[in-house]
Amino acid sequence: MHVRDRLQSSRFELKYVVSEEKAKAIRESLRIRLYPDTFTQSDGTGYRVNSLYLDSDGLDLCNATVQGHKNRFKLRIRWYEGEESKPYFMEIKRRVNDQILKKRAAIQLEGVSEILGGHLPTRDHLYGDSEMHASLGVLEEFCRLRNSLQASGAVYVRYNREAWIPDEMETARVTFDRELHGSQFAGDFNPSSQSWSCVQPRGTILELKFTDRIPGWMRRLVSDFNLNRESVPKYVSCAAGINRCRSRLMLAHWENS
Repeated sequence: MHVRDRLQSSRFELKYVVSEEKAKAIRESLRIRLYPDTFTQSDGTGYRVNSLYLDSDGLDLCNATVQGHKNRFKLRIRWYEGEESKPYFMEIKRRVNDQILKKRAAIQLEGVSEILGGHLPTRDHLYGDSEMHASLGVLEEFCRLRNSLQASGAVYVRYNREAWIPDEMETARVTFDRELHGSQFAGDFNPSSQSWSCVQPRGTILELKFTDRIPGWMRRLVSDFNLNRESVPKYVSCAAGINRCRSRLMLAHWENS
């Protein structure tokens, strides 16, 4: 089973928005220390990351981020393109102050329908060689949180990711995310047929990810390129972009009626 983003248990994430010119310069500076991950080519060509975020009718999880709650979580289904029989990851992503805690379980496509239908997938829905006991525990927690919010599919998010790592242990990671798009969930899990809105910020999203404490070379990177940390929540950006698009369409309809 192909597994990306191995830093799943506990980590810190620092986010920045940089020009494409600066992104390329940062990539070149990283080559002396880092390597493209298994799914990224040496020229920076990466891979598509797809997610479906679940939320309540009132978008409580989205609003928790907007309001800057220190302790919050997100529920999402994540998958990657390029694999014929791909796993779908049920993910719980928590933020406790500045620390990111993530749990995930891999299931088959049929299990996604169970999740979105308000049910609990069974062990038969687990993907490949997943650790059954741990995965079932994550699925149970995911569904418990879903039920507590009466959450359902809300917003699709997709972008292209370029990732660089220092070694096979991946205790640190640098990613560049581009072409951020969002789409409203229409009730059926069929993202390929959705109408997408581009919500990419004014540059490339750069993320520095590490466990425990920030490595010295990351500190130097921030200093050398004069990076200023920003809040760049992809789910919130996509949800807001879709709402702006919908508002513009409604306004145009009123003006023409």
